[in-house]
Amino acid sequence: MEDPAAQQRALAEGNKRVMQEAFLMKRATDASDTKSAFTHAGNMLKELKTTQLSPRNYYELYMKVLDELRHLEDFFTSQNRQARQPMVGLYEQAQACTMVLPRLYLLNTVGACYILSQEAPARDILKDLLEMTKGVQHPMRGLFLRNYFSHVTRDKLPDAGSPYEGDGGSVDDSVEFVLENFVEANKLWVRMHGQKGPSKDKKRRERERKDLRLLVGTNLVRLSQLEGVDGAKYKTDILPPILEQVVGCKDTIAQSYLMDCLIQVFPDEFHLASLEAFLDGVCRLKEKVRVRPVLESLMERIGNYVGEHPDALPKDVDAFRLLNDCVTRLVSERPKLELSEIILMQVALLQFASQCYPGRLEYINHCIGVCGRAMVSRGFEPLTGGRPARRDLPLECIEALLRLLSIPLKSLGLGVLSLAEYIDLLHFLPWESQKQVSLELLRSVLSKESALSDLDCVDRLLGMIAPILKDPPNGERGDGDAAMQAAQEEERRLVARVVHLMRNEDTDCYFRMLVVARRHLGQGSPSQVQYTLVPLVFRALGLARTIRAAEVADEEQAAAAETAAAAAAAASAATAKAEAEARATADAAEGGVNGGSGGGADDDGDADGDATNGGENGKEGEGGSDETEAAAAPAEGDEDSGETVAPAPAPAGESPATGAEGAGDDEGAFPPVPPAAAAVARPRQFSSRKVYQFLHEIVTAMAPLHPWVSLSLFLQCAIGADRTGFKAIAYEFFSQAFILYEDELSDSKAQVRALVSMAGTLLSCEGFDPVDYDALATKTAQYAAKLLKKPDQCRMVTLCSHLFWSPDEAAPGRRDARRVLECLQRSLKIADVCIAGGVNAQLFIEILNHYVFFFEADNPEIAGRYISGLVALIHEHVDSLDPSDARTEMERYLNNTLDHIRRKKEQADLPESLGKNFAWVTI
Repeated sequence: MEDPAAQQRALAEGNKRVMQEAFLMKRATDASDTKSAFTHAGNMLKELKTTQLSPRNYYELYMKVLDELRHLEDFFTSQNRQARQPMVGLYEQAQACTMVLPRLYLLNTVGACYILSQEAPARDILKDLLEMTKGVQHPMRGLFLRNYFSHVTRDKLPDAGSPYEGDGGSVDDSVEFVLENFVEANKLWVRMHGQKGPSKDKKRRERERKDLRLLVGTNLVRLSQLEGVDGAKYKTDILPPILEQVVGCKDTIAQSYLMDCLIQVFPDEFHLASLEAFLDGVCRLKEKVRVRPVLESLMERIGNYVGEHPDALPKDVDAFRLLNDCVTRLVSERPKLELSEIILMQVALLQFASQCYPGRLEYINHCIGVCGRAMVSRGFEPLTGGRPARRDLPLECIEALLRLLSIPLKSLGLGVLSLAEYIDLLHFLPWESQKQVSLELLRSVLSKESALSDLDCVDRLLGMIAPILKDPPNGERGDGDAAMQAAQEEERRLVARVVHLMRNEDTDCYFRMLVVARRHLGQGSPSQVQYTLVPLVFRALGLARTIRAAEVADEEQAAAAETAAAAAAAASAATAKAEAEARATADAAEGGVNGGSGGGADDDGDADGDATNGGENGKEGEGGSDETEAAAAPAEGDEDSGETVAPAPAPAGESPATGAEGAGDDEGAFPPVPPAAAAVARPRQFSSRKVYQFLHEIVTAMAPLHPWVSLSLFLQCAIGADRTGFKAIAYEFFSQAFILYEDELSDSKAQVRALVSMAGTLLSCEGFDPVDYDALATKTAQYAAKLLKKPDQCRMVTLCSHLFWSPDEAAPGRRDARRVLECLQRSLKIADVCIAGGVNAQLFIEILNHYVFFFEADNPEIAGRYISGLVALIHEHVDSLDPSDARTEMERYLNNTLDHIRRKKEQADLPESLGKNFAWVTI
């Protein structure tokens, strides 16, 4: 019956008859009329013989009958407990029912009470019930009958610790009964597939058949609830017959459901103990069965279990190898398997490896490599060199690859860069999908705050994020809507943050990392480089400061070593001179004694000869002493000259101070050279000058695309060079900023911003010679005087006046009072011609504040009469304005300035000269 209305009518009529017969059955049980109770119960159960209801409606009717049978079950139990009727008698009365289906329902109801009374072994009753249940072979009615058997006996099976164990049977008997019920129920369910009917109703019949799957799976739930079943029994006694039934039924729906049901109902440790047998069963399923969800479910359960219990994984079982062999076998035996299914199986396998074998990178690399080879075997090629793909990758494959590539990022972060197959597989994805993976990689790296200290690592990382930096090969990157712009801003921030993770104690290696970063980031789209190269510039500036500090320390160390060497040489010379003088004195004294004893004491005149020789020796000693002093003089001269010369290393076996001759005459007589002089520092390949050259190249390359950003960076580099002592380099950076200002900046607002930055930078630099500083300050003032808008001219010329009056009184060439006054007077002239809307009054007030500043700074050219006259001029212009909000603001600004002057005039602790100056100011 297919008509829904007819189905509802048949269901309503069935429910009505069930309610009527149930009422009569309950009245009979209240009267303890067993015979009538059986009769009305049989009439009620007769409604389950209908063939007019769909499985869903039949289930509703079945549940209604089931509720009423509970009353009958309670009646039988109470009758037995009150010793009114033995269970065997009730069991025999149930068999008197003439209709097969109602009789079997009644037998199951009485049989459950029979087991509960323990008047007969549970094993015998269960066996008898199962045998008689075979009498119903109608697929749907038989399934519901077997479900009723499973329902009423669920708590009456012989099991470990149950009251029915022992004489009533053992857990092995329970396993046997439940398995037999499962096998017969599955056979009935599979038989529904062969039911005859119109082809157009096949899908409906399959859908209705799927609705009945729980009636079969309930038996597996009963097996999993047996306390006496452990992993060993499951592996040997339960799983093999189940797999045999599942594989042997040759039904796609049954195999898919029952394999998943096995995974869900039994404990995780059971699956670990029987993994190999289960996977063998998976490989023997029908080709139409989607094995991927089955394997995913299995690996997810085991992975989560091992994640919570790391010691649960058996040492003698390589679960990954077993799963991988299963997947490989399935792929080889199923040539029609879709590519997306292959990738998703590797996704599950990779997730399993990450959870159970977190340190085994070869497993991760293997899964990625399998996907890459599968892509190639299906005719897909990686997108390299910017060329378009010959075949578009299906959407489901793209999503699967994204899942696969994201798994290692979560667990490994930067470790994915060591996976040889990872980047190759990434190139199979479309450009936007590659960018998605790159963004996830950046987020993973940033979340772990992993320091990028390896050159090769930086190179590979920046190579992987190329889709973020570059435009797509098939078109330009558009600005898009607000959401797209926000996404692009987020991408740029991520790249900039990664640049700040680069660090290395070895400055040469660090510089190479920055060079590699520039190579990658410089290849980005014009819209990207202004965001990605800026952090690189600031990292390079930091490196330049570090290298320069090390260079200064090396220079100081070399100077100290030279000073120590010179002192050692001088000390050696003085020691040699003293020893020579002592020998000369001794020789002279010995000669005098010999001469006094008479020259004829020796016939051959040896005494005279000795005296003569002694005199000569004395002279030689004195001459040697003079030569030693002369030799020491150049050493002292070298020290005074201030040149740093590294001492030459002494030959092997000789003292660094004395050389070969010194060692031969008096070894160990001279003090050793300090270690600082003898040590040879490791050479530094890249100097701070090289870093500034690198910075110059970066900013110069950016200048045509982003002049304002480049100008700001040139000024930053100028500050860095000035603070590290390279005034010529700082001057060059300023020159480049000026060139950019002249050639590229045409917008008046940008020019004003640039002049403010240039003036502030110039004031921050302290190393320029007076001539260079004057040239830069004058050029800045000239730019200010050439601005298009007069108010901008006025304000910038006023600002440039500060370039000629440094707060540091000792700053050479930076305090020119006359030029300060010239700037202020010129700004007054410019302000005087700004007559539109009372702008001149506003400008006059601003100029007044600068006058007061320089007046307080004790500029001798700023006299009190200038301030008094300017105040009067401002009052005149403000009074001539019409009442407005602008005038109110001007008056408030002016009053604040005048209040400041009054406080200064009244301040008692001002320096005497400044107090006299303010006394002459009239406001």
